[in-house]
Amino acid sequence: MASLTARFPSLSLGVRHFLNRQQMLIVAAVCLFAVLKVTSWPHADFEPIIIYSLVIGNVAWQTMDFLSPFSDRFSRPYNWAVYSILLFLAALGSSAVAMLVSIALYRAPLSVFRVQFRTGGWLGVIMVVIVGSLLRFYGEARAALERRNLELQRTVEHGKMESQQQEDEIGKAREIQEGLLPKQLPQVRGLEIAGTWRPARAIGGDFYDVVKFSDRKIGVCIGDVVGKGISAALLMANIQASFRAFASEAIPPGVLVGKMNEVLCNNLAPDKFITLCYCTLDTIRNKLVYSSAGHLPPILFRKSGAAITLEEGGPPLGIFPNRPFQETVVDLEPGDHLVLYTDGLTEAVDLKGQEFGGSRLAGLGSQHVRQNAGNLLETIANEVTRFNAGSLRDDLTVVVISVK
Repeated sequence: MASLTARFPSLSLGVRHFLNRQQMLIVAAVCLFAVLKVTSWPHADFEPIIIYSLVIGNVAWQTMDFLSPFSDRFSRPYNWAVYSILLFLAALGSSAVAMLVSIALYRAPLSVFRVQFRTGGWLGVIMVVIVGSLLRFYGEARAALERRNLELQRTVEHGKMESQQQEDEIGKAREIQEGLLPKQLPQVRGLEIAGTWRPARAIGGDFYDVVKFSDRKIGVCIGDVVGKGISAALLMANIQASFRAFASEAIPPGVLVGKMNEVLCNNLAPDKFITLCYCTLDTIRNKLVYSSAGHLPPILFRKSGAAITLEEGGPPLGIFPNRPFQETVVDLEPGDHLVLYTDGLTEAVDLKGQEFGGSRLAGLGSQHVRQNAGNLLETIANEVTRFNAGSLRDDLTVVVISVK
């Protein structure tokens, strides 16, 4: 049955509450009449039951609205004990009032009051006690639910604020991290350099850097910090600062990597380490000198399409102090390409769980060996994106150096 207040939305709040209460009492009276009729109750007359229910319901309701705050002063379970006593007394009084009103409306003698109350009044008392208890329980449950909802709403709002603050902080951290990477790669005569950095999360632990020593010589560094997220990003900033402090034309790759290892061994947590590869390229002597610390071996693509994996290297940084790092010299020729990368490239997986792998990278580079550095880098990046459907499992960094 539709609510009466829904048909008259312009009514005041008090009037709407009153009409809803009358609707509930009528529904209760109809249910009571149905029960009495089914059980063959001798006094199951519809009209007297409706009148009796409306009177006893309104009197008891108003009485309990006035008395309920008194029971609320007590803690559980005493509040329920006080409320039950008050409800029983209110039920007795309202039943007596309803019986007197019924007698007056039907012009019955007052002497029938005792008989009528003894035969039917107790039923009204029971009904008031049951309904009153249910309404009390419903009110307490609803109030507790509203308090819980309010607490949850406050918690959600607080969580949203904290989440927004964290997102803002991570966004600022990403801006700072991107600022540490070379904004524009320096170029030297005889070489073309291109690089890309793609973190798996907002911030990452990969990095690369290019230092120009002269018009004919550069230093290129690429590294990968174990782990992801903020801790890896902080270590990345530390290692990049150390690289910038040590990098110079006079310091060969093996010595520089050893110096960085000493710094990290003294400041790195036991469960952390960093892989790194540093190389210098000299276009006057056409020489590549590199030193690797546990990093994935660079691949040198010859003009002929042959792929040479530069395997030599030492352990990752931050594990073994006082450890010398060897360096390797490789001759360069026009048309060669040097590709440095992190494991986010070779360990990218497709929907079947297969890894991209070093052999796939070698084949890709050999196939496109005639491209310049920028185009080859774009080809590799696009192929990896296609392979893993754009979902990075780890940070991905690639640097391509082409010899003109």
